[in-house]
Amino acid sequence: MIKNFFLLSVFCFAFLFGSAQQEQENENKSKLSPIINNTEICGQYFLAHESDFVDDLNQFKLKRGYFTVKTKMNDMFSVRFTQDITLDTEGDDKGNIETRLKYLYLAMQPAKSGFFKHSTIEFGMIHRPWMDFEQDINLYRAQGKMYAERYKILNSADFGIGISGLLGEKMDKDYRKNVDKDNAGKYGSYAFGLYNGPGYNDLELNNNKVMEGRLTLRPLPDFVPGLQFSYAFAYGKANIPHNNADFNMNVFYVSEQTRYFTFAGQYLTGKGSSFGTFYMPAFDDSYNTEGYSLFTEFKIPQTNFALFGRYDYFKKYHQSKNTEKYNTVVGGIAYRFLNNKLILSYDYSEHPYANSQKLLECIVEVKF
Repeated sequence: MIKNFFLLSVFCFAFLFGSAQQEQENENKSKLSPIINNTEICGQYFLAHESDFVDDLNQFKLKRGYFTVKTKMNDMFSVRFTQDITLDTEGDDKGNIETRLKYLYLAMQPAKSGFFKHSTIEFGMIHRPWMDFEQDINLYRAQGKMYAERYKILNSADFGIGISGLLGEKMDKDYRKNVDKDNAGKYGSYAFGLYNGPGYNDLELNNNKVMEGRLTLRPLPDFVPGLQFSYAFAYGKANIPHNNADFNMNVFYVSEQTRYFTFAGQYLTGKGSSFGTFYMPAFDDSYNTEGYSLFTEFKIPQTNFALFGRYDYFKKYHQSKNTEKYNTVVGGIAYRFLNNKLILSYDYSEHPYANSQKLLECIVEVKF
């Protein structure tokens, strides 16, 4: 009798424990289901084979990679986590694949109507106003960095707080599908923020904060919908400890986008860089900066092919030193398949204190 009672007790306990555990699992699943259903996982990789005819390089490589998780928590709040994957070229880990964070932020949509209807506030490691916009027009980040980042003025993300949004309602579905779905406000778009300054891949070495912003206007949305005029600025101090080296940037930008053709031109002027790389200790001053960049793309109708080209001119100068001038010419052809691109490009760069770069690349941009 005692033995049977013991076995029955064990059975009942196991049954009740299993039922409680199942209820807990079901409850956990019910809690997780909305998160899973509102989570997006995506990635982007730039894989390449490059030949440098000056330095006699011939190699396959990972140029860049991004892995992103986005979760919408409710109608107002969302979060984003993006890993930046690249090849380490310095230090003891040289040659290894290095992973670091690029975006890690909480986003809030402040209003469902009115001026801020299509706006988002970001806090954490967030987008910077200018680079994010330019990369939505020049879709060849796989080939190389955008103008301001290529010449080491600033990059695309940093710790801070910012707001961005559209001016007016969204452009019609045809424009967003066939021309540009990003920053597609009928009258333009904007972005403003306050940042540490050095970017997402460096520590802040001073207490200064950099103010950055962009304003884009679409003057003729019903007649020339792809025409936009933009102004972007950055103002603060370079990332140098115990120093007041200036950093400021002004960009004047005009762009035209249609289904088959894109053109963009910019003029940049300023002083120093957000990283502190343009500082001259001997003069306790920063270099002045100036230059321009032109980009164009032509999508061949009824095919998946596109031709693209870019020209950069950049100089940094100071009254006490010689002017340093840089020239870059990029040209190539791209083939689009699925949501990806196969790119064949030639990159020619002239540097004041180094041999010219003559780089032939075959690049695969993979997005999922």
